[in-house]
Amino acid sequence: MANIDRIVEKLKDITLKFEDELRSIRTGKAHASMVEDVLVESYSGKTPLSHIASLSTPDARSILIKPWDKSLLPAIESALKKANLGIQPISDKDQVRLSLPPLTEERRRELTKIIGKKMEDARITVRQARDDFRKDTQKEEQNGKISENQKFSDFKRLDSLVEETNKKIAELAEKKEKEIMTV
Repeated sequence: MANIDRIVEKLKDITLKFEDELRSIRTGKAHASMVEDVLVESYSGKTPLSHIASLSTPDARSILIKPWDKSLLPAIESALKKANLGIQPISDKDQVRLSLPPLTEERRRELTKIIGKKMEDARITVRQARDDFRKDTQKEEQNGKISENQKFSDFKRLDSLVEETNKKIAELAEKKEKEIMTV
């Protein structure tokens, strides 16, 4: 039973990671999660932007970054340029503004391809977790820790969990694609 609990947690983690990856993909609207994980060289190490500045979206097309320590402004600007967001940061006296241009049709199609790739990567990770679980369960049965009936019961539950997870991943990807393709 402990194996099932582990695989349930692992599949949840895979789904959450996929959701986080989708959040970082830009839609037509600005949102702080697009830049919150950008690593900034500060205080002798790399720190996520959300830990050293307040992030806000004053309107649908811009992100406003106000560092708590004004001396980090050049480092933030540099990190945003290196992050390759396709957005040029504009530095004011004590803040950085990112103005998002509207998405072109070509860029929207590129983003849907990226979503498809990320979805396939998530599904591969699910398959790997499934295969690992199957191997572990086979070993437990061979070592006499569980019965053959328990093994088949676990496999059946695993199959339904994997199917649910893949369905959830597909739904998340479809929702994000609709968001991107909506002008």
